[in-house]
Amino acid sequence: MANPLTSATISALLRVGTEDLSHSDVFILATQGLINMADDGFELAPKATRALKRQARQAEAEQIRPIIWEAVKAVSNDPNRLFRLDDVLKASGLIKADHRDNILEALRHFRDGGLLETVKLSDNNFQIFWKRTPEGIDPSEVPEAPQSEVSEAPESEA
Repeated sequence: MANPLTSATISALLRVGTEDLSHSDVFILATQGLINMADDGFELAPKATRALKRQARQAEAEQIRPIIWEAVKAVSNDPNRLFRLDDVLKASGLIKADHRDNILEALRHFRDGGLLETVKLSDNNFQIFWKRTPEGIDPSEVPEAPQSEVSEAPESEA
């Protein structure tokens, strides 16, 4: 797995091709192998292009997480209720072809955070379900059961 880039490195990468690069930016980017010399200055190395694409995917995944959490809450407010990735996809209203990987990444993020669990019902990938953990359910989300009035038993006279 590639090392994550610092925010200073990313901002310097975005300035490649402009006149705004400082000498220290050039040194940092060159020592990390992120830029190459070109006829008219510097160009991004393939490593830098991949890093920028990875950064864009991570930013998109972070942006979509609140939408996915709202969809998870709509699909399941009970810790025993199992749901699938497609249920979350339908509840979120997002396009499957564009966002399936982001939704799956968001669900894994919530699982790693202790808000969701995966339940595998068989050895194939078609039987993977998700469920919310008790920690992932806010008490205000759970509908309260109606409380029946408890009548006191009459005391016997002796």
